[in-house]
Amino acid sequence: MKVLAVARANSDTLMATSGILPNDSSGSEDGKQFMLSTCKISEAWEGGPLFDCDGNLFGMNLSLVAERTSFVPRSTIIKWLEKFKPKREVERFSSHKDMKIQRPVQPMPYCTYARDRSGDLDSLGYPKPSKTIVSEGLVLVNTFEETFGDIYDSGKGIWSQLTEMGSHSLPRRVVALASFSGERRFFACTGLFIEWNGCTPILTSASLVSDPKDGNKIAEKLKIEVLLPNNKCKEGELRYCNLHYNVALVVVKDFCCLRPVRIHEDWWNPLILEDSNVVAVGRCFKSGRLMAAHGRLTDWSGVLDYRDLRYSSCKITKAGIGGPLIDFKGRFVGMNFYDKKIGTPFLFRDCIIRVLAHFKENGTVEVGSGKPIRWPVPIPCWRHPDDELKDSLPLGHGEKSGRYGFTYVDGDRVDNHRSRHALDLLR
Repeated sequence: MKVLAVARANSDTLMATSGILPNDSSGSEDGKQFMLSTCKISEAWEGGPLFDCDGNLFGMNLSLVAERTSFVPRSTIIKWLEKFKPKREVERFSSHKDMKIQRPVQPMPYCTYARDRSGDLDSLGYPKPSKTIVSEGLVLVNTFEETFGDIYDSGKGIWSQLTEMGSHSLPRRVVALASFSGERRFFACTGLFIEWNGCTPILTSASLVSDPKDGNKIAEKLKIEVLLPNNKCKEGELRYCNLHYNVALVVVKDFCCLRPVRIHEDWWNPLILEDSNVVAVGRCFKSGRLMAAHGRLTDWSGVLDYRDLRYSSCKITKAGIGGPLIDFKGRFVGMNFYDKKIGTPFLFRDCIIRVLAHFKENGTVEVGSGKPIRWPVPIPCWRHPDDELKDSLPLGHGEKSGRYGFTYVDGDRVDNHRSRHALDLLR
């Protein structure tokens, strides 16, 4: 039987390692029943959960003994809980033999697998390579320098299909931003100059300044730099931020964009979205490259189950976070975020306008107490190519979900083709 041991590192990284239950997996320790698995763990993993291949809680890991991990099975844990919980609750808990861990309300950060490597960070915020990493053939993944789609080079690829408004105006409106903590880069993303409240701030993702360990707070003592379309860097200043909707406004000192996007235009008509073709745009901070990827609006709910989020099949990288989603006439549709597995989530234009109106009346919004708001972004790490290949996109990625197509409910993919086929067989 296959099992999976899970733990969280000091760096807030979620780790997992797999194993099996050997034939001699049962035993005892001081009269208390325990079992053994072949999962290899360290002391930091002690007390972490053990799951079976279906996601059911199987036990709690104890320690590594002769290359095997001892763990307390779920039945023993339930007996211990009887001493702490009211009898009625224990009976209800123990009666669910097929109980699964419930999906949290907020999405969890991307996992880092056991074969991933992380360590000391360089000035770009990436883990430094070691001799072991080189000898094992690991590759650095999830960087902010990875490009996507077609590079802007005088109208090739998707750029040749956009109207003049999109292909000529966008390069002067889209910028790259990076935040720094001391000499080390904290985050990088894309932004868009907009016309708002008598000035031309940059609309971008609040991930640029949010604390990765506490989604309720803005990270302290961050310096923001903006790479302008002319490839000159200027200092940026965070003017407004809403961590719940992941929206931020950054202003550039001594700079005013001459042709910002007017996202409040009265001529906007939601019916233009009847054509589901859209384009996601981004710019890399280090190279300054401007990129665009074509896709279609989808009906997926995705892993980020927020009511105001929508999805497109545009395939982007982390560099596209905070970048604009436009139609083929260059009109602003929304702001992109990032999801590696399912598609590109974006905050629709109307929701952004509501957030901007709130900025005007109430200023910056920090979430405060309560559950942290998480907008998970995969962390840079050294990873084995085989593991990266296995972490492929789910079946149906890029296909518009129709009546019997693919869709996502609470972050889980639902294959409507198979559901339909099963109903036909029952008839």
